[in-house]
Amino acid sequence: MRKYIMICIGLLKLFKGKIINLGKLKTNGIKYYIGKNVRFWIHSGGECDLGIKTWVSDFCSFEANGGKIMIGYNNFFNTNCRIVSINKIIIGDNNLFAPNVVIVDHKHEYSDPDKLICKQGMSSSPVKIGSDVWICANVVITQGITIGNHIVVAANSVVSEDLLESGLYAGSPAKMVKKL
Repeated sequence: MRKYIMICIGLLKLFKGKIINLGKLKTNGIKYYIGKNVRFWIHSGGECDLGIKTWVSDFCSFEANGGKIMIGYNNFFNTNCRIVSINKIIIGDNNLFAPNVVIVDHKHEYSDPDKLICKQGMSSSPVKIGSDVWICANVVITQGITIGNHIVVAANSVVSEDLLESGLYAGSPAKMVKKL
């Protein structure tokens, strides 16, 4: 019984998010869980597409500031994950995201010393995450990254280079430490 109550509460939160975001939040089916204080902020022509069986724990934040966030089937986002897109972030199927994961597809420019950093604009490139990936706690994934299938990224890592071969990656920047 409790399971069905949680599903109903999750659906109500999704419908609230859809109304606030004027239909820019797309859902496929009805199997979702949306935790407390989850924020979908979709503006400036952005889109967010949640795949079936998406579980979003408390305090997660999804921001599509003119970009697209596309999430596949059966993904789990633990507490306090943050995804921000001004370009495109694509997440495959059957992935696990531990607490405090940050995924961004852009960075601020800072090459001109005569200008304020906040006035130099941003650059962006898409982020692609494959299927059967486990992103451990406190991992940061930066712009233009491709993460392949069957990959584990260890806690506290910074992913600033593509991770294509199946394995365990760790460090800053993340490097392979073990093949799977």
